[in-house]
Amino acid sequence: MKRKIWIFAIAAGIVLAGVVVMFVLFSLKKEPKPTPKPQVDVYVKAETVQYKDLQAVVSSSGRLHALNEVVVSSEVTGRLSEGDVPFRNGQKFQKGQILAEVVNPEFPLGLKARKSRFLQSLAVILPDLRLDFPDSFSRWESFFENINIEKPLPAMPEPQSSKERIFLASRNIISDYYSILADQARLEKHQIRAPFTGAFNNIMQDPGVVVNPGSQLATIVRTDVYELEVPVIMDEVRFISVGDSVQVENDNSSAAWKGVVKRIGSVVNPSSQAVSVFVSVPGSYGLFDGMYLTAHLYGSKVKDVMEMPRNAVFNNNHVYVLEEMRLIEKPIEIVKRNDQTLFLRGLHEGEELVVEPLLNVTGNPIYKILR
Repeated sequence: MKRKIWIFAIAAGIVLAGVVVMFVLFSLKKEPKPTPKPQVDVYVKAETVQYKDLQAVVSSSGRLHALNEVVVSSEVTGRLSEGDVPFRNGQKFQKGQILAEVVNPEFPLGLKARKSRFLQSLAVILPDLRLDFPDSFSRWESFFENINIEKPLPAMPEPQSSKERIFLASRNIISDYYSILADQARLEKHQIRAPFTGAFNNIMQDPGVVVNPGSQLATIVRTDVYELEVPVIMDEVRFISVGDSVQVENDNSSAAWKGVVKRIGSVVNPSSQAVSVFVSVPGSYGLFDGMYLTAHLYGSKVKDVMEMPRNAVFNNNHVYVLEEMRLIEKPIEIVKRNDQTLFLRGLHEGEELVVEPLLNVTGNPIYKILR
């Protein structure tokens, strides 16, 4: 029994001595010094802050419309006939061309008869004018000789005195003269001339039908000048003025046209909070009523600003500036926002402005400029 006790005690002593030796050895071991991580250099795009005057360009889209769209109506009675161009949908015409004629042979013949009667009335009073108004006789004789029933009446001489006026009025000369002028004006309405260069948009009557005063014949649209209405937000209207030049492009920017700002609306759209700007675009190949186009309006110059990419701004109006190879966050004043860029103020000239978006800015690396 004692033998077993001694063996157990000796074994426990050996284990205890081993533990003591192990702790002593661990206490003598030196902790290794941590290896410093290598400093990482990060390259970023930056530009030196420098202010200058920049052109404000406002871009917006809208639909192109013909400047004028007119319903052509007849003012006289007669049979409708074609004029200088076919009376058909889509037919183009030039300003001053006869679009249609309202034929009524009786009316011009009746006008010639009235002119003949007027000549007869003048022939009757010429001897009296020679005796009673010798100073005016030569003018009335010349007027009489210049009257041609195939042509419009010449200008009637003005009476030189109230007595002469009474004499002419008592013979119905003045009333007959203005009655014939009224008929001449009505005769001109039998020919409908184009008020502008354009095209037929909608034919309502076919040639050959009898029309009356007020009958609608066709709708015509102007094609030598178009108007583009584009909405511009309130913050950017201040850069636009009447007369500013405009570049108009189609959807894929494959064609472009020049225009000019003609009017700026004075009412704000309550839903979009935008003001309508009207751009005049001269008619050209490839332009059609109803097209959807994009307008780039070249407005006033913005003074003392710098342009930078919009995606380099964070938290609405903060940017990064490099100072001694470290990033410094600073606020800016945004003067104008463009599609991809913006105009800014608020930084000191000479500072290095980071012009690319930075993600996961952590640690304290050294930043170097990539020009």
